[in-house]
Amino acid sequence: MATAAAEAAAGGLLKTFRTGTKQVFLTKQRRCQLDWANGLPISQIRPSHMITFLAPRANQPPTFATFKVPLTFNKFDLRDYLFHAYRTPVLGVRSQLRQQRVRRSKVHGRIYRPPPIKTMTVQLTQPFVWPRVPTDIKPWKKPSAAKMKAQEKRNHTYQSRISKTGFMPLRDEMKESQSRKDLKKEAKRLLKDGEWTNNRELDPRFSKETDVKRR
Repeated sequence: MATAAAEAAAGGLLKTFRTGTKQVFLTKQRRCQLDWANGLPISQIRPSHMITFLAPRANQPPTFATFKVPLTFNKFDLRDYLFHAYRTPVLGVRSQLRQQRVRRSKVHGRIYRPPPIKTMTVQLTQPFVWPRVPTDIKPWKKPSAAKMKAQEKRNHTYQSRISKTGFMPLRDEMKESQSRKDLKKEAKRLLKDGEWTNNRELDPRFSKETDVKRR
């Protein structure tokens, strides 16, 4: 029912305004841009145009939606994009340009201002309710992600300590990791028992009982 109503609204709005005739394809391109904060080139594979649907503000009505668009986009581009890609007609478009704060480069110490952020707010023909944030995020929490986050926290603590003190801590001053404890335990067992196996069959070329002649 909602789809039929949207199609009918789209068909009605087609009679009131003319859409663009230039075809724009959201293809993936490899871009090499300069990171002004670190002074290093960054090679990224990203679409030629990126449109981000932003979460609504606290007092924003459900009939309005905000998108982050490229600086080269105008109101007609966003209107045609929503209509052709999602069959979502809009009644009006407002654009905003927000300047970013001034930053200082970590390489040469110069002060620079990143490019501004362009957003557009459109008025929809039908209200759209933003989904609620789930209270239980256990299905999205994987063990690998938790380990990666813990490792990032340890790395951040390690780098902060070096930057504050100016000295790199010795291995004896650092807490021994669990993997190092397991490795030390396995080394002691190997020296005592002298048996080691990885539960795999040895290649005949590396076996002592083989009769393969050396070349």
